[in-house]
Amino acid sequence: MFLLTFTVVNIAPTRQKLENDVFTISGIAQKYNCALKRLDWQQEQGFTSSLVLGENAIEIQRGMTTSSTAIFIPFMTKELRMDGAALYYGMNALSNNVIMADRKRLKNPNGLFLGTPGSGKSFAAKREITFIMLMTQDNVIICDPEDEVRQEVA
Repeated sequence: MFLLTFTVVNIAPTRQKLENDVFTISGIAQKYNCALKRLDWQQEQGFTSSLVLGENAIEIQRGMTTSSTAIFIPFMTKELRMDGAALYYGMNALSNNVIMADRKRLKNPNGLFLGTPGSGKSFAAKREITFIMLMTQDNVIICDPEDEVRQEVA
C-alpha cells in the first residue's frame, strides 16, 4: 500500500482560459471516476510538490495498491539498446522494443535472475553463459550448489 499525492499543474495565459481548462479537466476526470480538488490558497505548495524535489507540501494523500500506483510511472520509457557485441535480454514491456546490452559496458554489470519455477531462469542464465563463452575471452566461473549445469550438459 502506498500513500500517493498526485498533482496536476495547469498554466494558462488568462484567468478565463485557466477556468475553462480546469472545468474541462474536471469533466474528463469525473468521466473516469476521479475526483480532482482545487488547491485554492495552496497554489504555491501544490506547485512545489509537483517539482522533482522529492518534497510533498500538500496534506492530501490517498492510499493505493502497488498495481494502482504503477500506472503513474514511468511517464516516459527508458530504452536499453547497445551497439556492438550486445546480448538480447528480452522486450521492453512498455515500448515493445528489444533490450540489447553488454554488461561490461554498463555502470553496474551485475545481474540476477528471478522468477517463478518454469519461467526460464536457468535457460536465460545458460544462454548468457554460452554467449559470453562464444563472443568474448572472459572466464566463466559457475557456482552451482544444485549441480544443475553439469547434469544437463552430461
